[in-house]
Amino acid sequence: MTDETRIALKNYDNLIRSRGLDDVELHWDSDTVVYGDGGVDIDVLLDPGFTSVS
Repeated sequence: MTDETRIALKNYDNLIRSRGLDDVELHWDSDTVVYGDGGVDIDVLLDPGFTSVS
């Protein structure tokens, strides 16, 4: 597994654990991670520091 993949999975896992399955969604058509009242580009999952665990 690459470091990038590991970071993305840790970030996504942390979002789900902290917000719950009902509040986090990957919207593949727009490449967006949707959570709360908004969302971010899916590429931010690759960023170390996007969540506290990466």
